[in-house]
Amino acid sequence: MLSSPVWRGTPTLAFCAGLVCGGACAALVLIVAGSLLRAPLPDFARWAAVAAALGAVLLRETGVWSFRLPENRRLVPETVFRHGRHLGPLQFGFEMGTGARTYLPSGLPYAAAAAVALTAALPAALGAGAGFGLGRALMTTANLRYDPDNGWDGEWRAHGRELRFLTGAAFVVPLAAIAVRAWSGTP
Repeated sequence: MLSSPVWRGTPTLAFCAGLVCGGACAALVLIVAGSLLRAPLPDFARWAAVAAALGAVLLRETGVWSFRLPENRRLVPETVFRHGRHLGPLQFGFEMGTGARTYLPSGLPYAAAAAVALTAALPAALGAGAGFGLGRALMTTANLRYDPDNGWDGEWRAHGRELRFLTGAAFVVPLAAIAVRAWSGTP
C-alpha cells in the first residue's frame, strides 16, 4: 500500500503533515489528561512515575522483560482514501500520527506519553507530539525510498538489537537532562 502511486509526490507531503498534526493532537490530549493527574502529585512522584514507565519500556525493548502494551492492533482502514488524492493521505497520516489507531513497533512512545502527561509544559508537549509524527514520517519515507524489494525491513530486522539500543539511548539521554534541570530548579 505504501508503495502505491498515491504516496508519490504531493500526497506524501500531505501524509507527513498528517503525521505531525496527529502527533501534536495526541500530545494535546495527553497534556489535558495529565493536568488532572499531575495536580495532586508532587514533582518527585511525577518524575518517579515517568522513570518507572521508562524503565519498564527499556526492559521490554531489550528483551529482558516481556509484556504487551495496549494498542489498537488494527491498521488505519483504506477507506480513508475515499477523500481523494490529498485529503486521504492527510487523514491516513493524522490517524497514524496519533498512535491510537495503528501498531506501534516500539514501547518508547508509551514512555514519552507518560513524560508528556506528567511533566511537560504545553510547548514541550507539542514538540514531543510533532517529533513523534516526524519520526514516523522519516521512517516511512526512508522505507519507501530505500528499494522496491522491502530491503529496509530486512535491514531493520538484521540490526534490530543495535537499533533498539540506539533509539533507547536517544530517548533516555535527553529525558535525563530534562529531569536533572527540573530537579535542580534551572529554568
